[in-house]
Amino acid sequence: MTKKFSKKAILILGILTSATTFNSCVAEDELSTTEPTRYKASDIKSYADLFKVFWTVMDQRYNYFYEQKRNDGMDWDAVYKEYYPKFEALQAFNTGNDKDIIENQKIARQYFTDIVDPIIDRHFVVGITLPYSKGTQGTFRFRGGMKTPANNQYDFKVKSDYMANKLGTDAITKNIKVGDNTFTYQMGSLKSNPDTYYFSFNMFLLSNALKINLLDAYLSPDLGNGLVLTADIIKNSTELHSISDSALRTKVEKFTIDLLNQWNAFPNSAEVKSFNNYISTFKDTEIISDAFLDVTKKALEDSKKLVAYNKASTYPADVLTTESQAYIIWFINQMNNHVKWGYGLTSFQEAAQGIIDKAPFYKQFLNALHKGEIKKIIIDLRANGGGAVADARFWTDRFITQNALAGYQRTKEGTGRFNYTPWVPIHANPHKFGLPANIPTVILTDKGSMSMSEISTLLLKSQGSHVISVGDYSAGGLAALTGPDEFNGGTQDNVAEYLTFYMPVMAHKDAKGEVIEGIGIKPDIYVAPPSDAELLEMKNSPKTFVDRVLEAAIKYISTK
Repeated sequence: MTKKFSKKAILILGILTSATTFNSCVAEDELSTTEPTRYKASDIKSYADLFKVFWTVMDQRYNYFYEQKRNDGMDWDAVYKEYYPKFEALQAFNTGNDKDIIENQKIARQYFTDIVDPIIDRHFVVGITLPYSKGTQGTFRFRGGMKTPANNQYDFKVKSDYMANKLGTDAITKNIKVGDNTFTYQMGSLKSNPDTYYFSFNMFLLSNALKINLLDAYLSPDLGNGLVLTADIIKNSTELHSISDSALRTKVEKFTIDLLNQWNAFPNSAEVKSFNNYISTFKDTEIISDAFLDVTKKALEDSKKLVAYNKASTYPADVLTTESQAYIIWFINQMNNHVKWGYGLTSFQEAAQGIIDKAPFYKQFLNALHKGEIKKIIIDLRANGGGAVADARFWTDRFITQNALAGYQRTKEGTGRFNYTPWVPIHANPHKFGLPANIPTVILTDKGSMSMSEISTLLLKSQGSHVISVGDYSAGGLAALTGPDEFNGGTQDNVAEYLTFYMPVMAHKDAKGEVIEGIGIKPDIYVAPPSDAELLEMKNSPKTFVDRVLEAAIKYISTK
């Protein structure tokens, strides 16, 4: 599923907004409207009511009615005139006998299928709750193109297993848990063509799963940090002075201060200082050097051997007594704050482990790309359904060498059906640590390549003829998503407990000014999608199977 775009993220895509106020492309009188979330379940007492609310929300929020009317002849008013009487004739909504309720439900499902099927927005889905009987309901999902059989696509896991036999000794395949998703990426040089690098991933979550985000320094609290424990705080503590036995008090004081000093030796160690120095270099260069990696591993290993101040076994019997117990408990709590929050040990350990885990991606791919060590690349976006727009800046831009027009986006300006903002350009922009010069690039696409896969394909293809796409048409789902109430268009609301919309806020067209929603990006080299037999062969015989799309890409790039 494609992640939501934030308004900020959409702007990051490179939309250049005008300083002037937007005007509607098509003027239309503003009428009194009901916001989708203001509808209540009590507003829907019949199939006619259900259809009217559905039709009205679509009328106010859908972004492609102008294109649908111009290209496909869809007349939304005609849809209302045709179907309102049909829905009104269905009398068994939540009344009548179960037989009639079921029959009416089947008819209503067919009506909604016929209405929604022509919708070109391939992100669009609406879940509609319909009665099964007087006391039960079920939710049915309707989307554009649902009546058209989908082209076969390679399953990502099966494709990944197949590619494991095609990549050289530098190959890496990793699965990373990101929230409820499992992000998988695969990369390496082709065995048959070692000068060609292959990169594939199942969704655009690279910035979430692989980006190294570091503070300026670790284990280095600011002066005056109130959570840092000091010897003076220990010496002046009420808890320490509550120990009446002066000899015991002296012994306990010395023992705990020594414990504090033992722990403090780590943040002040040469390894930690060196680690912090490498952070500054990394932020300037993004380079993960072997020395940086070695220091990180050593510092992380040392951090896991620190004195266990919170274990009873740390304190000998002549230190932890009945009289000193209250003080020791206080000391442990103070050390807890000192370690976890004053010095941020957990933050350091997570950062260090992240560097170690993500180092192969940086060393073998990002650093190699920026240094010009990768000479040719195949980017496999088949079965990649999209994801986070932040990846446009983190990943896609690394292949951009010049500012170029990649397409246009538009949203609704008001609730009128044709109240649109002007089309605003999307520009590709070079990344600070991206390619030093253009390289032959082939993008593999199929009907599973959607959303950010398609945006990235257009961004890369804006760079010139050295970038081509091979395979099937992409999915044709380019319209941007975002959270509720950030734009007039689109909605992801539950309406009146009967309708759940997943409707993008924006319309999209390519750099040529063509709306390709519902059509997809035409590949430069078309390769027919796999047959059922081929899919089965790829799964069961990966060592002998021939992936026609990959072979076409290799044949092309071998000449470059």
